[in-house]
Amino acid sequence: MGRTNPQHDAEQPGFAIPDAGHRPGVRWWWPGGAVSGPQIEREIRTLREAGFSRAEIALLPLGLPEAMPSDAIRTWGTPAFSDRLREALIAARRHGMRIDLTVTPGWPLASPATAGDSIHLAQRKLVGGSHTIAGGTTIDTLPEPEGGPADGDHLVAVTAARLATAEPDDAGTILLDEETATDLTHRVSGGALRWTAPGDGTWLVFSFWSRPTGQRSLAEAGVQDALVIDHFSAEAAAAAIEHIDRYVLPADLDPLLAEVGGDIFEDSLELAADGELWTADLLNEFARRRGYDLTPYLPAIRVEGLFRFDWEMLLAGINPESPPAHDFPDRRGRRIRHDYYRTLNELYADNHIAPLTRWANGRGLRYRAQPYGNIMDHVELAGSVQVPESEDLVNWIASGGMTGEGAAAYETALDFHRGIAAAAHMTGAPVVSLECCAVLDADYQTDLAALKRHVDTAFSAGVNQLVLHGVPYQDVPGAHWPGWAPFSGDGTPAVSDAWGPRQPMWRHIRAYTDYLARMSTVLRHGRPQVDVAVYRQAYWCLAWPKITDPGLADAGFTYEFLSPSLLEHPAAVVHDGRLAPERAGYRALIVADEPAMELRVLDRIREIARQGLPVVFVGAPPHRAQGFRDADGQDREVEQSAARLLALPNVRLVTEQKQITQALDELGVRPDAELRGASGVVTVHRQGTGGDFYHLFNMGTGAVRFTADLRGTGTVRILDPWRGTSHSMPAVQTAGRRSVVLDLGPGETTVVHLGSGTGLGAWAVSTPATVVPRTVRWERELTDWNLEVLDWQPHGVECRRRSLPLPADWRTLDGLADASGVGIYRSTVVLPTGWSRGTDAVLLELGLVAGSVRVEVNDQPVPVDCATGRAPDVRPYLHDGANSVLIEVATTLGNRLVGLARSGDATYRRFADRSSRPAGLLGPVRLYGATVAIEPAEPCVNRGPGRAASGQSP
Repeated sequence: MGRTNPQHDAEQPGFAIPDAGHRPGVRWWWPGGAVSGPQIEREIRTLREAGFSRAEIALLPLGLPEAMPSDAIRTWGTPAFSDRLREALIAARRHGMRIDLTVTPGWPLASPATAGDSIHLAQRKLVGGSHTIAGGTTIDTLPEPEGGPADGDHLVAVTAARLATAEPDDAGTILLDEETATDLTHRVSGGALRWTAPGDGTWLVFSFWSRPTGQRSLAEAGVQDALVIDHFSAEAAAAAIEHIDRYVLPADLDPLLAEVGGDIFEDSLELAADGELWTADLLNEFARRRGYDLTPYLPAIRVEGLFRFDWEMLLAGINPESPPAHDFPDRRGRRIRHDYYRTLNELYADNHIAPLTRWANGRGLRYRAQPYGNIMDHVELAGSVQVPESEDLVNWIASGGMTGEGAAAYETALDFHRGIAAAAHMTGAPVVSLECCAVLDADYQTDLAALKRHVDTAFSAGVNQLVLHGVPYQDVPGAHWPGWAPFSGDGTPAVSDAWGPRQPMWRHIRAYTDYLARMSTVLRHGRPQVDVAVYRQAYWCLAWPKITDPGLADAGFTYEFLSPSLLEHPAAVVHDGRLAPERAGYRALIVADEPAMELRVLDRIREIARQGLPVVFVGAPPHRAQGFRDADGQDREVEQSAARLLALPNVRLVTEQKQITQALDELGVRPDAELRGASGVVTVHRQGTGGDFYHLFNMGTGAVRFTADLRGTGTVRILDPWRGTSHSMPAVQTAGRRSVVLDLGPGETTVVHLGSGTGLGAWAVSTPATVVPRTVRWERELTDWNLEVLDWQPHGVECRRRSLPLPADWRTLDGLADASGVGIYRSTVVLPTGWSRGTDAVLLELGLVAGSVRVEVNDQPVPVDCATGRAPDVRPYLHDGANSVLIEVATTLGNRLVGLARSGDATYRRFADRSSRPAGLLGPVRLYGATVAIEPAEPCVNRGPGRAASGQSP
C-alpha cells in the first residue's frame, strides 16, 4: 500500500495523527486518598502510552480491603489530597495529559457545607400527613407527617379540599374537588391548627413539611460529614463552591490548572428521596415563574415512589405519568405536576448549573455534566451545560434494557444520545461527551469488540468525545487479583469494566484509542448537518424512544430532538429553508404524537413554518396546553394555533410515523445522505473547510451493500480510521451530489469524504487495507497451528503450548477450559509462483475471534481492526513460497474468574452465576485471492415533491 501523498507532514496533527484534544479520556478511580506520587506518575505515563489524553480523577473508595486505614482513604478536603492532586497535575504536564476532576467524591454532589447550622443547604424533600373530617366539623390538631416528626422538619403549608368522589378511581387515585382546594397555613398558630370544614361532604386536611433527605454521595471520601446539597438552591451551590475553593482546590493550584486542567465533572443527577424534591424558596419561585400559587394544590404533586430513583422504582415502571396519590377530575393535576417539574428544572439550571459553570471557568476549567435524573428534561438542560455528557448505561435503561430488551438495547439505542447532542449542536457547544461503556454484570467480560459497538452507536447519534469507564488505581495493597476495582467486588455494583494493564486486551488498546481519536477528529470537524429536528418535551429522562418507525433512518435521514427552549434559541432562525443554518441546519421539523403543547411553543413553530421550514405533524394535532394557569382559555388558544399552523402550505399532518418520509418527500425534503438498500445503516454528516464528511455505521447483524447518494462536491475518498489513510472511490456525479456503492459488514463503520485533498490530513494510499471481494480466484485454509497461551492467573502467568490442526475455542482444549490471557497462533502457508496473477487483493479472513487481535505476516505488522479482526488485505506482505502468519488474540479475564468461582474460591464467588464465554481464535482462517472491481453507482434522482421514494436496491 504505497503512500501517494509524500508532501504530507507526518508530524502535523490531523486524521492520520490525531492531536491530543481529540483523544479519549478515562475515569481514573482513586481509592480515596490512598495514592502515592510515584505511582501516580507511573499510571499517567501508562495512560498516555495507551493513547489517552485526559484522566478524570474520581475518589471512589468502594470495595477496598478492610485493612486499609480510614485516614488514608478519607482525604478529600485536606492538604493531603491537594498535595496528591498537585503531583498528578505535574505528572500530567510532563506526559502531555490533561487532568479532569469530579466535583465531589461519588455522586450526587455532597458537601460538608451542609453540616451543622447549614443543614438548610442539604437537599430537601416534601413529606406530609392528612386527616379526614366531615363537612361542618372542626379540626384542632395539625396532621403529623407520615412516620412522625423528625429533626430538621419545617412546616411548608397546610391545605384542605373536599373529596370529589366517595371512592378512589380505578388507578387508586383519590379525586379532590378543585374548587374547594384551600390554603390553611395562615390558620396555624403555635404549632396548632383550628379550622371548621364548610358544608357537607368529606374533607381531607393536609400538612406539608420540608425535611432533609439525608442522602449521601455514593462514595464518601472526605474527613467531614457531607450530605447531598440542595441542587435547586443558589445558596447551596455557593457554599459547596466555597468549600472546594478553600479545602480542595487551593488558589496555588491555579497555574497548574491553567496549563493542564481540563474539566470539572458532575455525574448523573441521581437525587433520591421518599417524598417530592423541594427547596426552601420553591413556593415563591413557583409563583413568580408560573403565575399562580402552588400551595392549595400541593396534594396533586405526589406520585408515590417517583423520586426514589432506584432499581425497584425503575423496574416497576414508575414515571411522571404514573397515577398520582391525589388528583382533580379530568386529570387536571397533571398540569400542576407539569408546572412543578418545569420549575425544578429551571431552578436546577439557574441555581446549580449556571454558578458551577461560572466558577469552573473562573478556575480555568470547563464544566462537564450529565444533566439527567428522574424528572429532568435532559434535552432542555443539556443546552445549559458547557460540555454535556451522555452515558451508555442510562441510554440502555431508556431504551428498554430493564424491560425485556436486555443487551440488544445497548446496540440499537440512539435517541437518548441524540437528545444530548441536539442541545450541544443548537447552542454551539463543540463537544458531546460520552461515559463509555458501562454494562451491568459484565465486569471482566467486556471485550474491545463490545466497546467498539457501543462507541460506534454513540458516534452515530452525535457523540464526539469518549471517557472510558474506567481505570482503577493499580497499587492497592491487600486487594485480591486482578486488583482493586470499585465496580467489581462483594457489596459493590457489578459494572464493566476495570481497564488498565491488568486486562490482557490492554496490549492492543493503542490501536483502539487511535481509532477513537480519528473518529473524533472527523466528528468535531466543522458543523453538524442534521436533516430533521424532532420536537420533544418530557420531564422524564427515560421517555425514549420518540421515533419508533425505522423508515426515517433507513431512508438516510438524520434527526435529533429539540426542546422548547432550543426552538427559542437565538440561533433558531430559518434561512434558505434551513433551521439554525449556522448550527445544525435542519431541513424540516417533526412534531410526533404531542397532544399537549404550550401556546408559546406552537406559536414559535408557526413562526418557523412561516419563515419557510417544512413541518410534519404525526397523530392528533395538539389540542390542550400543558400548564395549569388559565387552563381552559389556554386549551382553546392551543387548538386555534394548531389549526392555523396546519393551514400553512408547508405543513403536513399524517396519522402514523411510517408516513413521515412520504410527507417529507412531498415537501421536497431529501436527506443529505440518501440511501438505497441500506436497512440498519445510520449516518452522521459534518461539513467544514475540509469538505463534507459522512460517518456511516451498519447497526445490523449482516453485511449490506448499498448506494449512498451524498450531498457535496469534489472527489470522493474513503477514510480508514484504523490506519489513518484514505483512498479514492469512483462515484457518479450529479448536481451537488455524489453517488457511491458501499459495502459494510455487520457492525462496520466507514467515513466518506467529499471535497479536495486527502481528508483532514489522512495519508493517501492507492489501495484500501480492507476490501470486499467480487470474484474469488483462489482460496487457502490455514492449518497446522502452533498455539502458545499465556494464561493469566492469580499466582502469575503460565505458558501453555498446543499443536492444533485447526483453531478452536479454548474452552474445548485440554487444560485451557478456564484460560484467560493471550494466545499467539503461528502457521505457514505456501503460495505457488503466479499466486498474485489476476488478483487485486489477498484477504486474510480470521473467522470468529473472541478477543482483540494483532496480526503479522512474514514478520511484518499488518494494520488490522484490533476489535473485530475484519479481514485485511495482506497481498503486499506475501511472496512466493512459504509465508509465516502470526495472529495474537487477547481475551478478557472473565473465564478465569468464572473458573475460580466454580472451583470454590470464595474470593470470586460473585462470578459463580456467570457463564464462560468463547475465547481465542475460533476460525476458520483462510486466504482469499480475489478481484475487487468496484461497480459504479446509479445516481439517486431528485424525484421532486409528490413522488414516493424508491425502495429499490442498486
